[in-house]
Amino acid sequence: MHPHIFGAVGYPLLFLVLMVESLGIPSPSEFSLVYAGVLASQGHLSLPLVVLTGAFGSTVGANLAYWIALRGGRLLILKYGGSIGLNEDRLARAEAFFARSGPLAIVVGRVISGVRALISYPAGLFEMPYGQFLAYTAIGALIWPILAAGAGYLVGPHWHVLLYWLSRIWLLIVAAFAVVLAIWLASRRRGQGPQA
Repeated sequence: MHPHIFGAVGYPLLFLVLMVESLGIPSPSEFSLVYAGVLASQGHLSLPLVVLTGAFGSTVGANLAYWIALRGGRLLILKYGGSIGLNEDRLARAEAFFARSGPLAIVVGRVISGVRALISYPAGLFEMPYGQFLAYTAIGALIWPILAAGAGYLVGPHWHVLLYWLSRIWLLIVAAFAVVLAIWLASRRRGQGPQA
């Protein structure tokens, strides 16, 4: 996209991209924030406004996801969760984990690609107090745009190099997650042993 075009629609577009991502819908948030940071380094956008717009969009989307999960998530999980291996016992264990580590999970989850798109749903599902959810979401939603747009701002004219390495890092994260998941599933199968 031409810088002048992005400069004209940049803030609303950035808000929309970050809001949609926080609802769990895939969107190019990494690219959008980094590119907005690059444009800010060139004077087309304001870096503080880029950060605040991204944080606001992310927070709005996260709140929508929280309320969706709070209002109907548990009923859906109990009704259809069995088809994907979610039963009452696993739900109770996940809820206990979130009760212990929910605030940290919210803050860290908002910074990790893929996780930030879904982290608001367990918060609503397990009825995390809304004030607590909002506070930790706002913190995490501010950290992520600062890191991504700040990286774009610092790299400036060499942003193609940054995007190249970001794509490689993202692939490594996905591959590592897949390996860990495969090991976990294999260990669970071994732990269950043969059924009598």
